[in-house]
Amino acid sequence: MGQVSHFLGIEFNWVHHPDGHLSVTLTQESFAESLIDSFSLSGIKSSHFTSPYRSGLAIDSVLYEDMSSTAWDKLRLQYQSLIGSLNWLAHTTRSDLSTTVSLLAQHQNTPSPGHYEAALYVTKYLAGTKHPGIYFTSRRQSTLSSYLHFPLPPTSLLSMSDANWGPQDASQT
Repeated sequence: MGQVSHFLGIEFNWVHHPDGHLSVTLTQESFAESLIDSFSLSGIKSSHFTSPYRSGLAIDSVLYEDMSSTAWDKLRLQYQSLIGSLNWLAHTTRSDLSTTVSLLAQHQNTPSPGHYEAALYVTKYLAGTKHPGIYFTSRRQSTLSSYLHFPLPPTSLLSMSDANWGPQDASQT
């Protein structure tokens, strides 16, 4: 059947390197563009949204507003649809969205307009960062790298994290 190029909205970009190694990048750019277009956010400038989480917004403390049951049902349906789409991205190729989407998903049963605005903020962030995905390679690498999105000119910036480091390791440094 050959190499997969698209599966469940995920695009697979394979590279066979001259040294025999194989690498693949998984992206969902077309799914992201479709989501962005459905909310008429195509004209968003990427430099304004540097994180999927709006600074200063505590999602758990967003106030609920009184609304008619019809308006509330419409908001809930729109919110659940948006969160479902963002959740699909976060769980497949866009792990940078996962924390924010997880926080927003907790309010699917009783969302407020503030929660919906926060979810739209994630979508606006996505409009400026459609290209990142997940990269796999058969080549053994001794360095760890990650994707950073800042509205700055390209620089040689490296971000590293040791999620296993703790106080028990302090004596080893």
